[in-house]
Amino acid sequence: MAVRKLGPGDFRVMPWKNGAGSTTELAIEPPGATLAGGFLWRVSMATVAESGPFSSFPGFDRTLLLLEGQGLELDYGAHGRALLPGPLEPARFRGEWATRGRLLGGPCRDFNVMSRRGAIEHEVNIIYPGPEPSGLPEAPTVLVFCCAGTAGVTGLADGLRAGELLRIDGGGGSGIMVRAGHEAAPLAVVALRPARSPAFQHK
Repeated sequence: MAVRKLGPGDFRVMPWKNGAGSTTELAIEPPGATLAGGFLWRVSMATVAESGPFSSFPGFDRTLLLLEGQGLELDYGAHGRALLPGPLEPARFRGEWATRGRLLGGPCRDFNVMSRRGAIEHEVNIIYPGPEPSGLPEAPTVLVFCCAGTAGVTGLADGLRAGELLRIDGGGGSGIMVRAGHEAAPLAVVALRPARSPAFQHK
């Protein structure tokens, strides 16, 4: 099992695929892959400063949640809509859907996970502060993002600070315990596994 903590110095800032803004890439597989060259999965965050279209990513499943902001509506056209009324409520959708985001109360900052359909499945969960530490899911790759404040992590003396990402490869993530530091400091946990089931179906 390999455990690595990543911070702002490890992240890449780049334009959105549609050129309408910029995104901070937290991690991508394979490492160093590009949007043009193809990838298996990618985790990023971005500031949505104005309403407008999302970039198209055919063949990918996406999960989006807000880290900051007063709400965002996702309009999938013929596939319906999803409302993100505030932080940490994930919405899942297909990357090829013609999606538009409408801000409900000013700019937002989002957290975005994408995985190639048929190759990788992803699962996103939120760990909130509580009296006891929480275990992590068992998966070949597990990512833990500190949304705010600080978090304690088994075997990591200085823990995680806001904006830092813990990457665990090789399985064994369930042997690591994490604990969010206070009520305003939840953790976003992403489990990435080889696809075993039929392609995601929107409900």
